[in-house]
Amino acid sequence: MSKSKNLHAKVVPKKGEPFERMVKRFLKKVKKERVIEQVKDRRYYEKPSVTKRKEKLAGIARWKKFEADKRKKELAKEANYNKRVDNNKRRED
Repeated sequence: MSKSKNLHAKVVPKKGEPFERMVKRFLKKVKKERVIEQVKDRRYYEKPSVTKRKEKLAGIARWKKFEADKRKKELAKEANYNKRVDNNKRRED
């Protein structure tokens, strides 16, 4: 009882298309459908609790990265503002 869709990537050769280009289209389609990643994930059985834990930890890591990037942007904005204020003070003197 699989929840995912079929893992069939089908590419029909176009008229006069070189074989290499068709293979390139096929590989692009396989990457887009994440076929290889699914095969690697399904190689070994993983208990649902382990899967949940991994997803939760990945979500926490994404959130921490988002917050760090947000803080970095705020600091850069503040530094840029302070730089402009300092330049304006120098001009007034």
